[in-house]
Amino acid sequence: MTPETVETLMEDIEREDPLDFGMLSIDEHEARCLMANHFCQVDRTLADSGLDVEARLELMTAIAAHAMVENMLLNVQRLQDKGAGEDVRAWMRRHGMG
Repeated sequence: MTPETVETLMEDIEREDPLDFGMLSIDEHEARCLMANHFCQVDRTLADSGLDVEARLELMTAIAAHAMVENMLLNVQRLQDKGAGEDVRAWMRRHGMG
């Protein structure tokens, strides 16, 4: 796993599920680079700590799942802040949560 391969995979994912960087002071490439390098560093740290590939994969999956829950909560909060109560339920159904 290298930052470059992770960035490429992230780009592939973002083609199907684009992110909106419009209001941020960081562009898409910088964000992907930052996170790809971070994940590779976490993987190296875990490997240096003696975790095997399966244990590292399990932990990285948990990190990704945690980030997805956080993302869901932020999206629901954003929709609620806009006064879109019914839209929140529709968003949850679209994403298999209701």
